[in-house]
Amino acid sequence: MDIDYLILADAATAAGGKLYIHGAGWDGIFGLSFPLQHPGLAVALRLRVPWTDTNRSHVLEMDLMDADGASLLPAPLRAPVTAGRPPQLPVGEDQVIPMAVVISGPTFPRPGTYAVVARIDGLERSRSPFR
Repeated sequence: MDIDYLILADAATAAGGKLYIHGAGWDGIFGLSFPLQHPGLAVALRLRVPWTDTNRSHVLEMDLMDADGASLLPAPLRAPVTAGRPPQLPVGEDQVIPMAVVISGPTFPRPGTYAVVARIDGLERSRSPFR
């Protein structure tokens, strides 16, 4: 399993096999004073599951980290992910899983560089830095 893309957005929803994304592609949050509590941010991503990786359980983990590698969340967000193999899927074909994750109310202690980090089975697979 791998990540095709990961995009930061103001809002995102996954429904009906599609991603609906609003205010996407930014790389900065602006504030007048710190610590800054942001109302929330969304992460839109698409997982790619190879034919040989179907019917196996994986763990997707999302984290919000500072420049020193410390998490800003009480614990990374974790979710089990398993893609089955539908009977109509052509032999050898990959599947994609669109997902949206909302991080509500993160607090940024100071100006600087931060990143949303996505891991699959404990291994970092994508990172989107912002300031």
